[in-house]
Amino acid sequence: MPLPDGIRTVADRLRAARLNAQEDRIRRRVLSILALGVTPTVSILAERCEIPSDPIREILGRLAAMDLLVVDATGEIVLAAYPFSSIPTPHRVHLGGREVFALCAVDALGITAMLNEDTRISSRCAHCGSPVEIQARPEQLTRHLPSEIVVWFPTSEGDYCSVAESRCPNISFFCTSDHLETWRKVNGQPPGLVLSLLEAFEAGREIFGSLLAEANAR
Repeated sequence: MPLPDGIRTVADRLRAARLNAQEDRIRRRVLSILALGVTPTVSILAERCEIPSDPIREILGRLAAMDLLVVDATGEIVLAAYPFSSIPTPHRVHLGGREVFALCAVDALGITAMLNEDTRISSRCAHCGSPVEIQARPEQLTRHLPSEIVVWFPTSEGDYCSVAESRCPNISFFCTSDHLETWRKVNGQPPGLVLSLLEAFEAGREIFGSLLAEANAR
């Protein structure tokens, strides 16, 4: 199931941003650091990119304004860069001896394609709290429990300035469609899509599969 017209993902925002080479280099380095389970800071980025701190800080501010990442109030720490979160979330992604956090269910599924690595996702049903376990390769899902997993994908971004604050907290796994519907009634969710696990996996691949590509290769 393709996402409906009008839903702008981080891939759409990145295409529209038309980043210069230095901005895109910093963006990709932020993602690479987060993929190691490390929180990017201005000082870490300055050291690894061999660029002074002030330009790094300015670039992070511009990337945040485009909603390509989220920084803290000081502008020194990257709190999130889609699909990763520096702050623990319900969505843990295990990659070859390390663990990272995803901003939402679709982001967790998209990490597999973005990094081209096998992953194991540990999350929970947003309604009952039951464990959700998913194993995936870059091209396919390989195992999941429970047998029926669905994902809620709201199509309204709300009133916040970033998708990380508005839509991501509600893009969740549910162990059954009945649990999702009960959760929606209790929480009064705005319009959205009910995705099967396979549909959510394909959406994650589409959104995040090329996010580490260089700007001039897109």
